[in-house]
Amino acid sequence: MSVTYLTSDVPFVNSEQLQSIKMAFTMTEGGFGVGDYVVFGVLCALSCAGGIWYSAVGSRTKAVRDLKDYLLGGKSMSTFPVAMSLIASYVSGVTILGTPAEIYNYGTQYWLVIVGVALSCLIVATVYLPVFCTLRLSSSYEYLQLRFNRHVRAVASFLFLLDEVLFLPMVIYVPALAFNQLTGFNVFAVGGVMVLICGLYTALGGLRAVVWTDSWQTGVMFIGVLLVAVAGTLAAGGVTNVFNTAAESGRLELSNWSFVPYERQTGWGAVVGGFLYWTCFNSVNQTMVQRYIALPTKRKAVTALGIFCIGAMLAISLCVWCGLAAWTAWVQGGCDPRGAPLVDDRLLPAFVTYVSKVQRLPGLAGVFLAGVFGAGLSSLSAVLNACALVVLEDLMHGWMKVRFRPMVEGILARSVTAALAVSSLLMLIVIEKLGGVLGVATALSAIAASATCGIFTLGMGCWWVGPRGAIAGGIAGAVVAGTISMGTQAAAAAGLRSPPLNFTTECVNNASFVFENSAVDPESLFPLFRLSYHWIAPLGLFATITVGAIVGYIFDKKDDSKMDAELYFPLVWRWLPSEAIERAGEIRRMLATKEVDTPAPSSPLILGRLNDIVQKGGETSR
Repeated sequence: MSVTYLTSDVPFVNSEQLQSIKMAFTMTEGGFGVGDYVVFGVLCALSCAGGIWYSAVGSRTKAVRDLKDYLLGGKSMSTFPVAMSLIASYVSGVTILGTPAEIYNYGTQYWLVIVGVALSCLIVATVYLPVFCTLRLSSSYEYLQLRFNRHVRAVASFLFLLDEVLFLPMVIYVPALAFNQLTGFNVFAVGGVMVLICGLYTALGGLRAVVWTDSWQTGVMFIGVLLVAVAGTLAAGGVTNVFNTAAESGRLELSNWSFVPYERQTGWGAVVGGFLYWTCFNSVNQTMVQRYIALPTKRKAVTALGIFCIGAMLAISLCVWCGLAAWTAWVQGGCDPRGAPLVDDRLLPAFVTYVSKVQRLPGLAGVFLAGVFGAGLSSLSAVLNACALVVLEDLMHGWMKVRFRPMVEGILARSVTAALAVSSLLMLIVIEKLGGVLGVATALSAIAASATCGIFTLGMGCWWVGPRGAIAGGIAGAVVAGTISMGTQAAAAAGLRSPPLNFTTECVNNASFVFENSAVDPESLFPLFRLSYHWIAPLGLFATITVGAIVGYIFDKKDDSKMDAELYFPLVWRWLPSEAIERAGEIRRMLATKEVDTPAPSSPLILGRLNDIVQKGGETSR
């Protein structure tokens, strides 16, 4: 069965516009020149240099002296680099390549997700961040042990590791696929180089290297995407022409506010679903919280979060515009059937090559690929460093109660980083063989994020919930989100797909297209398996909080030792039991005393020589 996309009687491309379109956009473009290789190689070398600098040269001061400094930057990082690292953590190559294809296929309705991003940052800054900044923990999951017990902490830690282990190969695969599209190089070879570069500076330099290198790579990413957006706009005939073409062909779509949850893109899905999805990640995920608490004050953490919000919205908007520019180029170039929707994530690399040829811009592909590669490296390094912290702080120290000498723990932290980097490369084999693993991994990310965020929300907002409610809620949320995710992925593997947004204006070659319908009748599926991906995280979050609150109310017993107001949202203090207000600050003071009583490490962790000031015979020497 198929559906025909009708065309109107009046073409919308005039002869002057056609003059500017020298060639058709076909989605088959590729190619990489000498200049592109030079640009790419230089940027990769600079990325690696950051880690080596903070490992070797930086160790002359107190750069990488102990485990806390390695994993948290000594909690004295600067605001702007941390903000750039926050952007790099979640604006990966998946965003850069996936967003333009989404716009090309389904229109601009997805762009409204930036409203959800803004609301998410507001909630994180006013609700979640005050708790973490007040307690000054080494890991976000340490909170769960203080509020519940070490077993709840372990559950959340394992969920995080599962999420990130499945996310890592995605971060590697997408830039490697873009490199393959432009150069023809083997995906595994490119992935190996990427893992080697990132694993090197992450293992050697710790959070300081990750943050400062992320800052550089995020800048390159923005420059690359901005250049593509500007050059692509010129190749498509200018800003006005892109707007007019998108509007007349039905791609400038912001008016679909349907409440039907089965539609892939609606205003409610993008705003509400995007808000809850981003809140799940930005509020309690270790990758983000690790950077918040690396700053010395709450004000600086809020400032960094604000910069992250603006940067993420800008990055998404640029990618949306690139999708519209590519669509305009395809329509005005004659609607070549090879570029007809649905297109995959190779859209933007192909469009970059097309633009570089039309505008005669050698080196554009190199800058763009450096940006995509840098975005992937940034996300990969952020995840590797966060996973090392969770393994040591949450699982070893918190759950298993195991501690080693500082030197041993430093080596172990780097070993975890290296092992995760190698395993992510090996998982590329699975992705290539099974194809659908990308979708499955994305679905699992929503499962872990919604369940974990729900557990934290129960702890910070529901004072009557104890360990039983937290674990029951987490299991319920994971089951609900997991069932929906796996069901939707199974349906997609069987042939169910959302048709592209209709376009109703005639192409310059008077072309019309017939798109094949899904191989599966949507009505034959269980309704939850047809939901838009925007609603998976909200449903998992709702299930976690609802079940956890009910189970906690019925089965958990009141624990006076957990009645400390600083463990809860400031917004709920007025409803807390009186003893919680009276005991406010007890746990924080206990943690401070414990930290003071812990002796400093006696030896550096890496590359050994520390040129500290040593007192000899009353003289100071270096």
